[in-house]
Amino acid sequence: MRVVLVASLLLVACRPPGYGKGGDDDDVAVDAPKATAGDAPPATTCDHTFRLEGESSAASVWLTGSFIAWGGDPANGAVPLALGGDGAWTVTHTFDAGAYLYKFIVDGTSWIADPANPDGVDDGFGGRNSLYTCIP
Repeated sequence: MRVVLVASLLLVACRPPGYGKGGDDDDVAVDAPKATAGDAPPATTCDHTFRLEGESSAASVWLTGSFIAWGGDPANGAVPLALGGDGAWTVTHTFDAGAYLYKFIVDGTSWIADPANPDGVDDGFGGRNSLYTCIP
């Protein structure tokens, strides 16, 4: 219950990493064009790329979290990351609007918070869960 309450509060107060860092024009109000028949509906999802560096010697890295009921391996919903030529593991995942807790699973046994994401909450086990918020 505590995690749900904290996540709900953070949903209201937090923005995804990098939000608003596009440039000096971020604060400029722009009139949006009016929708017309045949226009695509506004986005209700976010595509987010996760990246884990410093684990190039790992045999596998998976993404797990509240969005997949904390599946501990790909057979149970964890999302495999791909190792790139630069030694970083990456994956892009689509989220519905909302706040999500997540961790990486390295080599099937080591559950770690995202070291590149300062947004997180206590996991109740002496560690932290990383937090991603999708605001389409």
